[in-house]
Amino acid sequence: MIKKIIAYWRENGFFKTISWLYNCVKFEIKKRKLMIKDFNKIAIPKSRKKYLIAKSLPNVFIVANVPYYDIGGGQRCSQLAKTFNKMGYNVIYLYAFKSSESENFNINMPMSAHLYINEKNIKKIKNLIQKNDLFIFESPSEKFSDILDLALAYEGKIIYENIDNWETSLGYSVYNEQMLKRFLNESDLLVGTAKPLVKQLEEYLKKYEIAKKDILYLPNAVDEELFCGLKEYIKPKDLVIDQKTFIYYGSLWGEWFDWDLIIDLALDHPRYSFNIIGDCSNIENIQKCCPHNIHFLGLKKQIDLPAYLKYSDYAMIPFKTGEIGDYVSPLKIFEYICMYTKVITTSLPDVIDYPNVFLGDTKTEWEKIIKEDKPVNYEEANAFIEQNTWFNRIDKMITKVYPEFDKSILKDNLSIIILNYNNKNIIFKSLDSLIRFNEIYNYEIIVVDNGSTDGSYELLKEKYQGKIKLIRNSKNGCSSGRNLGAKEATRDNIMFLDSDQWITNKYWLQPYEVIIKKYPEYGTIGWAAGFFNQKGYAHHVVDSFPYRYVPYNKLGCSDISYLGSGGMILKKDIFKKINGFDEAYDPTCYEDTDLSLKIRDLGKEIYYCPYLGLIHLPHQTTKSGSKEHISLLNQKKTYFKNKWLNKNKKLLKLFVKKG
Repeated sequence: MIKKIIAYWRENGFFKTISWLYNCVKFEIKKRKLMIKDFNKIAIPKSRKKYLIAKSLPNVFIVANVPYYDIGGGQRCSQLAKTFNKMGYNVIYLYAFKSSESENFNINMPMSAHLYINEKNIKKIKNLIQKNDLFIFESPSEKFSDILDLALAYEGKIIYENIDNWETSLGYSVYNEQMLKRFLNESDLLVGTAKPLVKQLEEYLKKYEIAKKDILYLPNAVDEELFCGLKEYIKPKDLVIDQKTFIYYGSLWGEWFDWDLIIDLALDHPRYSFNIIGDCSNIENIQKCCPHNIHFLGLKKQIDLPAYLKYSDYAMIPFKTGEIGDYVSPLKIFEYICMYTKVITTSLPDVIDYPNVFLGDTKTEWEKIIKEDKPVNYEEANAFIEQNTWFNRIDKMITKVYPEFDKSILKDNLSIIILNYNNKNIIFKSLDSLIRFNEIYNYEIIVVDNGSTDGSYELLKEKYQGKIKLIRNSKNGCSSGRNLGAKEATRDNIMFLDSDQWITNKYWLQPYEVIIKKYPEYGTIGWAAGFFNQKGYAHHVVDSFPYRYVPYNKLGCSDISYLGSGGMILKKDIFKKINGFDEAYDPTCYEDTDLSLKIRDLGKEIYYCPYLGLIHLPHQTTKSGSKEHISLLNQKKTYFKNKWLNKNKKLLKLFVKKG
C-alpha cells in the first residue's frame, strides 16, 4: 500500500494524493459498515419475543461472488435472495469478494444474515445450518469449498448455477476446474442461465464422465412488484430528455461492451440523449471520448431504475457478440420489457423473439429500428412477464429439489372470495393469476360483483364461465359482498382477496400453512395489519415500520391490533359464529378492523404474516384521499369506536402505537 501511495504522489502531487487517500478511507469505512450487517443480531424487545413466529421452511444459503448491494442490488444472486425471502424462507447471503465499486449503497437487505466468507463467519454459518437446507452456488470458485463441505455434511440440497462463461476473462478470479467438477458431481440440480450455458453444462458432464443430471434452463427474470409498467413514477431530475431518449444501466467495464456503437450513434444524432447508469470509476478514458449527448448518471439503487425506464423511448443493450456476449442472459432486458420500454440490442442468442425487443449489430441497423419506431405490444409483454418472474424461476427449483412441497393441507378445502366494483383494468390479472397457480390447492374462486357499470360483470361472465362462481350484489358493499361470497363457499376455509391483488407463485399459500400447522386453533391470518392509536382508531399500518414489522428471520407475529381483509384466511365455522362482516360498514371502511376484534372477542388469536405470495397495486378499488372517502372514513370510525367501547373496550387498547 505504501508503494502505491508513493507512486500516486509522484504522478499526481501532494494535494491530489491527500484527496485520494481521504476518499479511499471514506470508501473503506462505508464498505465495512455494509459488510458487518447480520440481521440475526437485530435487537428484538423482550416484550415482543413471545408474539413472534419463527421461520421453519428450509434455510436458503445464497453463495455469491459479490455482496448483495453491488450494482445497486440488481444482480441475479440478489434477486434470488430477495425473492426467497418474499416466499417466507430464511435467507443467509454469503459472498466471496468484497465490493470493488466506487460507491456502495446502504440499501435494505432482505435476509437474516449477510456475511463475507472467512474463517470466523464459516464458524457462525455452522450454527445456522440445518438438515435439508438449500445452497445455491453461482461460480466454481475455490473460496466456496468450505461452504460446499458444510452443505454435504448437513445433507443439504445443492444447486449449481452456470451464470457466465467462466472460461473467458470473466472467470479470472473465480474459475477453478476442480471446484467445477465437485459442483457437477455433488449438485442435486444444475441450472444454465442462457441456452449456450445449458449446452456448456451438458458438455462438461460428458468431458468429466459424470452421470447425466437434471439441467434446467432458467434465464434471468424480473421483480414485477418493483418494475411495474402499470404504476405511475416521478421523472428523475437527472434523466436527460431529448428528441429520442435512451437509457442503459448495469456494468460499464469489460471487453464485451460496444462503446463504439453508442459513440458513433450519438455523434450522428446530437438530438438523441444517451443516459448511462453505472459505475464510471474505471472508464475515464472512454468518458473523454464521448460526445456531449452521452450522459453518465452514476450508480443508482435498483429501486430507482423503473422511473428512468418509464420516461425513456428506448432501453439499450450494446453488448458485443462472441464468447462472452453469446453466453449472456441480460437481467436488465426483463426489467425493460416489464416497464413497457422498447428495447434495442445487439443480436444476443438468448433474447431473440423477446417481445418489444429489436435486434441490430451496427449503427445503421439501430438507426433503421429507431426510424421505424414500432409501437409497444402490451399483450405480448404481459404474457412474457407472467412466465419470466423470479418467482417462476424459484418455483421450478423448489419443484425439483423439494417435490414434497407440492402437497398442501389446504388442498380441496379452500374457497377464495374476491370483490369487483368497476375494476376491469385489474381484476382479470388477479383472476388469471389465481387460476394459473391453483395446481397445488384446487381452491374454488367466488367473485362477487358489487353492481359494476363499467362492463366488467359482463366480461367476467363471458371469460370465466365454468372457472369461477359469479354472484351479483344488489349494492356496492364490502361487508355485504363478502358475506354473500361466504354463503356460497363450499369449503371449510375461506379467504378474502382484493381485486387489485394478484398471485405471484405456485407455493403462494405455503407461509400461511406453516402458521396453521403451528397454531391449528388459529382465529385468522392476514397479510396486512395495523395498530390503534391512543384514541382507539386504526392509525399506523405495518408498512410504516422497518421490515413491515417482522424481522427477516421471523415468519409473522400476533402483536398487532387488527388485520386487513385483503389476504385474510379463516375457518368458515368461525366466520359463521361471529356472523360475518357487520354490514353497517357498507360501502367500506373499518369492516376488516371490526372483524378482527370479533375474532379476538371470541377468544381466538389473529396472526399477521407478510409473506403471502401476492402483489398489491394499492388504491385501485377505492378513491383513497378524496373528500368523499375521508367523510366516509370519519363516519365509520365513529361507529366502530362506539360499538367496541360498549362491547369490549379492552380490545381497543391492544398493542397501541402513539400518534
